[in-house]
Amino acid sequence: MHQNLKQYGKRSTTSGGLKNVNLSLNKVADKVLKKRGFIESAVVYRWTSIVGKELSEWCYPTRLSFPRNKTLGATMFLDVLGARSLEVQHLQPLILERTNLIFGYAAVKNISIRQVHGIEPKKRIKKNVRSLTFEEEKWVVESVEGTKSQELKNALETLGRAILSKKLI
Repeated sequence: MHQNLKQYGKRSTTSGGLKNVNLSLNKVADKVLKKRGFIESAVVYRWTSIVGKELSEWCYPTRLSFPRNKTLGATMFLDVLGARSLEVQHLQPLILERTNLIFGYAAVKNISIRQVHGIEPKKRIKKNVRSLTFEEEKWVVESVEGTKSQELKNALETLGRAILSKKLI
């Protein structure tokens, strides 16, 4: 009987309930990405936030190559639309810095650029967004008026406008 009490106190690793599909897909994607050298799949998942929206449309990481038995000094291989490779070369220090922020240490040391001709730009779905009324715009500006950091203030204003513009009429 004592064993039965212990058994009921443990959480079951398998449950008959619903599971988040996103978690399952991330696990599968992580396995595939690890084969390509991406020990930290966040680089691929957050590529747009690392390099920016425009750059991510014609440049993407294909793999990471670490020196044997080391976790420092990796080379990140990028496929870049041919005409844009010079621009990526100039942005290399910034890309390295932002990528290493994801790792939390200087994991990536070099970037190898491969010029490709077949990168298709992502299709953008244009959403119907309504413009804010004068009162709503005034409310957004007044709401963040006391914020000292200009960068934070701009971000909060942008967020407020985005939320209110998607609000149903």
